Order: sequence, then structure tokens, then C-alpha cells
Amino acid sequence: MASYSSSFCDKPAIFEDVELGVIHGRYMEAASYLARLRLGLTWYKQHHYLSQILHDFEACTVPSFNERNLFKSVIPGYENVSVIPNCINMADYESDHIDVEPNSLIFTGSFRYAVNYSAMVWFLKKIYPIIQSEVPEVNLKITGDHAGQELPPSTDVVLTGFVPDIHQYIASSCVSVVPLLNGGGTRLKILEAMALKTPVVTTSKGAEGLDVEHGKHILIADSPEDFANCVIQLLQNPELRARLAENAYQLVSEFYDWETVMPHFLQLIEDTAFASKSPISTDS
Repeated sequence: MASYSSSFCDKPAIFEDVELGVIHGRYMEAASYLARLRLGLTWYKQHHYLSQILHDFEACTVPSFNERNLFKSVIPGYENVSVIPNCINMADYESDHIDVEPNSLIFTGSFRYAVNYSAMVWFLKKIYPIIQSEVPEVNLKITGDHAGQELPPSTDVVLTGFVPDIHQYIASSCVSVVPLLNGGGTRLKILEAMALKTPVVTTSKGAEGLDVEHGKHILIADSPEDFANCVIQLLQNPELRARLAENAYQLVSEFYDWETVMPHFLQLIEDTAFASKSPISTDS
């Protein structure tokens, strides 16, 4: 909708949720010269477009401090950038006790988002076999639209497709795995697992943008062996699972609940409106 900014007629506007990390990450991690050339052109076009169109917006928001740092590095002249992290309504995650299924893993996310698909290909090829060798009873559920994408052959993997209540699936799992290799922003799937007291194992990229500490709120690992070992630890250590789950729940309650985040966003709207030289019409 930003392309309609020329029709704003000098009304104050906020460009919400600018995200540069996905395209920049793909460009930086391109495996071949041709891919780097193609993705480099896409990256240039994106941040050049933003640098031009943001003249029509008094402020913009980004979902994490990492995104703000990247934004500042490529659009240095734009000052009014606010971090408004992804957040959830904790009241929606209050539910009756759900029994946890032993040795159960879950991954949530549509494969129509390529980041999710590449994460599961990596997990099933490199990580899941290591876990299965140590915990033969392990099983994995993958929820969301799988878009007809093929996955590496694996046993004890269930593709659920769309489910009416994702909360029940997450809450009944021992571990939420988030093996993301690229992408940007903050991960709602991690916040959801935290809110449902399901411990999370993720990568540094997956944890990016979240104020989490390895070993306190979640477990972070970037190699297949380390990732698998973190999952195995949680499956075999109920005390560790309980400690991480409780710490993570407290963190998301304090910093990523709508009740905490939304007042900052509403204040930004007020500040932007009243700082504008042009009055805002109150006509309906």
C-alpha cells in the first residue's frame, strides 16, 4: 500500500514493519556468482525504493534492533525509526492443562514461505537422523500449508496440514524446533511456543531479534550436531525443559505481550500526528 503515498495529501503517515533482513540475507548468502548478481540487484532495488518512498512517511517501524541497524546502514538519512517487535496477546494463550506427548517435536509454519521450507529440509537431512539414533521413539509434527513441497524421506514425521487449533499441537509437544537459516524480523512461532510453555531449540538466525539468552530462555545451536544434541537434552531432561519453559514464559509475558508493546506503538502514532505540520481532518 506504500505505493499510494503520493495520494496522502500531506497527511502524516507511518510506514509500518519495514523488513530488509530477508532479501539482504539471501544476497549475502548466495552460493554462486549468478545468484549473488541476481539477488544483489533485488537487494539494491528494495532499499533504493524504500529510500525514495520514505520521504512520504514521517516515521517507520521495524520489528527488531537488528533490522534497525541494517536499516540505518543503508538508509542513513532517515532518523525516525522505532523498534516495535512482533508481539502476541497472552490472554489468547491461557488454556487448560494439556498433557505433553513424550519424545514429540513440532515445527509450525507454511512452506509457502521459503524460509520455513529450507529450514525443514536442513533439519530432516542433517539433524533429525542424529536425534533418531539417540531417541528412536522421537516423532515430529509439521503444521501449516506444505504447498506440495517434497521433503527428504524420513520416518515418524507427520504433515498435519492446516489445523483448527495450533495451540493444542504446540502445548502437547516436548520441544518446538525452529531451525531457520535465513529470514528477518522476530519469530512469532518462537513467541507462541514460549507462551504455551513449550521449550524451543533454534539457530542464531532464528533467535535474531529476540531478547533471549541461550540456556536460560531457549537453546541456540547452528551446527547439525549441536542442534541435535540440544533437542536430545530437552527430550531426556524434564527439569531442563521445565526451567526453560518457565523462564521463556516470564520473558514473553513481560516484553512481548500486546499489553506491553501496543502502548509504545500508540504513542508513536500520537507523536507523529501532533508533530505533523498539516492538521489531521476529523471528518469521517
